[in-house]
Amino acid sequence: MLLKVPSVDWTDQIIYVVDDDESLSDFDDEPDFSEYMWMENEEEFDKNELQRLEEEEIMQECFEAMIEDELEEQINEWEKAKTEEQNTALSALPKSECNVEKSVLNPMADEFVPLRHIMDFPAS
Repeated sequence: MLLKVPSVDWTDQIIYVVDDDESLSDFDDEPDFSEYMWMENEEEFDKNELQRLEEEEIMQECFEAMIEDELEEQINEWEKAKTEEQNTALSALPKSECNVEKSVLNPMADEFVPLRHIMDFPAS
């Protein structure tokens, strides 16, 4: 769109080219309140937001429980494998027969408690 605007001395006219999308005045357009439309139904909006937050919290709890279950399962598998490995290692050990009847140890003896010996080192 072409607009003719008079100059200061009114002898020349300045021609401005204005796009149709642009407005000549900021006051001609109605303000855009679309981003505030949620306030129209604020209670419903709050209800929906609270429900969304609760669902996110439940999903987070389920995710953490799933990870915890997987971790427990891995630990159980590891412990089972370790136990089997230890059993295999123990079964591979040579078995010695210990005959208690031929033992020279006194089963009625007191428990051995070593005495503390304090060693004095000579001063140099």
